[in-house]
Amino acid sequence: MRRHRPPNMSSLLRVQPVRQRHALYLCQAMTQRLQVMAEMHRVAKSEILERALKRYLANESGGPPGDLLVLQQESNTRSLRRLERDLAIVSELIATFVRYFVTITPPLPGSEHAAARALGQLRFERVIEDVARRLRTDRSLIARVAAILSETPQDMNSHSQ
Repeated sequence: MRRHRPPNMSSLLRVQPVRQRHALYLCQAMTQRLQVMAEMHRVAKSEILERALKRYLANESGGPPGDLLVLQQESNTRSLRRLERDLAIVSELIATFVRYFVTITPPLPGSEHAAARALGQLRFERVIEDVARRLRTDRSLIARVAAILSETPQDMNSHSQ
């Protein structure tokens, strides 16, 4: 009979690889859903599978709620990163637009300043009303821009023919 030997200290001190490779077989529908989710959320497929497995194992073993809180916190952290990225994009877009607008707008003669201010105030109020209306509906500006961009190549092709 073989006797069980205690592990030596050198094997305990070795650094284990952070990740191990696994071969999985998924049905075609699940593979497509995984691909869509990875592209939509801009994360690796292995990260999605690891999170799903963590949740599954936590539920199966009746794991402590702390595990679920950690998973939720990780999810919130990723969401905040996406929001920060989106905010940086929007800020850069606005800065670029303002810079462009200021450079192409010719200066007004002094006699037209009052009329320009009144017109500017009217336009500003309309913009604020438009923003408030969009915020009350589910159709955001980003969704509208995405819809326009998805239609644009088709429209360009039809005009060029």
